Amino acid sequence: MKLKMNQSALSSVSVAALLACVIPANAEPFSLKLSEVVSYDSNYARNTQDQAEVVSSTGVTLGFNQSYGRQIYTASGKFGIDKHKNFKEQDNNNYDLSAGFTSGIASNWVVALNGSTSERLNSVKNNPLNNRLAKNMATSHNVGANVQYGVAGRWSLLGSVGMARNSYSLASYEYQNREQSSGGLRLVYNTSDLLSFGVGVSTANSKYPNRFVNGVSEEIKQNSLDFSTNWQVTGFSRLDAILSYAKNKYKSDSNADFKGFTGRLNWDYKPTGLTTYSLSAARSTNNDGSGTGLRNNYRDTVDTFLGPLPIGRYIDTTINSVTTSVDGRMRWTPTAKLGFTAGLGWDKYDTNTSRTNGVSGKTSSDYTVVSLASDYNFSRAIAVGCSIQQYKQSAESNPQVSTNTQRVGHDGRQFSCSASFTID
Repeated sequence: MKLKMNQSALSSVSVAALLACVIPANAEPFSLKLSEVVSYDSNYARNTQDQAEVVSSTGVTLGFNQSYGRQIYTASGKFGIDKHKNFKEQDNNNYDLSAGFTSGIASNWVVALNGSTSERLNSVKNNPLNNRLAKNMATSHNVGANVQYGVAGRWSLLGSVGMARNSYSLASYEYQNREQSSGGLRLVYNTSDLLSFGVGVSTANSKYPNRFVNGVSEEIKQNSLDFSTNWQVTGFSRLDAILSYAKNKYKSDSNADFKGFTGRLNWDYKPTGLTTYSLSAARSTNNDGSGTGLRNNYRDTVDTFLGPLPIGRYIDTTINSVTTSVDGRMRWTPTAKLGFTAGLGWDKYDTNTSRTNGVSGKTSSDYTVVSLASDYNFSRAIAVGCSIQQYKQSAESNPQVSTNTQRVGHDGRQFSCSASFTID
């Protein structure tokens, strides 16, 4: 039944594509994009076995963007087919649909509504280490609304509400299914056109109906306070940063409650019209505001270090982890059609355990990725590009310390090339 539904959807896309081809050239609100990406990965499963794979991704994207007075209507639908050479069980059909509406009200109000739904293959590196190559389809549904008062001037007030639902097809991964509601309020002060400051509060409630901890389904309530700034240093340089203080409360176990600071920083520098430099840094923890409820300290089997426990899923509150990330990018566009991009990324994972019995202590590992890409636009409609990526994950510095997210050392290379044809 699933296959028939996907085939029907793709057939509809084919009809829509034919219709788009006969739409007059002045029908600017509509767009059509056909794309093909072929990639080779020397270590597709991201483990010590170095299992190579070739993946072909074919996509069709239909878009709509139209203004009527002060209202703007947008819609987009992308449908794709992924084919694998060696691990054919990973073959899948995927989609990503979204729609939005924005309108100005009176002289100083803006209202925006949006919604989206998608289904795609969960990245194999996010699957359990002992089940990396299982086919795990991730489905997501989101709706949201935003209201802003103060379109022009020094002060503006922004409010937002949203609901989201995420689910997974793999039975052993269903404990990550999540239903979330959220809301926030932010006050922004623009000292000038070049510098602004903001302070905001937000709340989120996440429910995990299939995650049972201490006999109850998990529910996480988060409240956070954040401070932000956006600074156009010069005509060539731009800086934005955010510092957050988050508090999480876990229904299953008060010992898992968390409070602490996290933050991120982004800097863009464009000294000439040809070259752009970007640098970003971030700090997050295993249960902070950077990913509400994204706590990975769960086990499915008996832990001999902690003594006899019933087989099942429980939370290990003795584990605390901090991730530090730094990413840099340089883009050079010698001509209007040709561009080159070089990137370097580094993640440092620090984990600390404080068990009363068993092995306690600290362990760390890091992940490094270097990439180089080029793209060329033959015309407004036709574009091609290729990229190469080298990645390496180090093993845990202290393998005796069990972290539940034990990272194994591995490395690999990924090559990919893409082509697209766009009508808009």
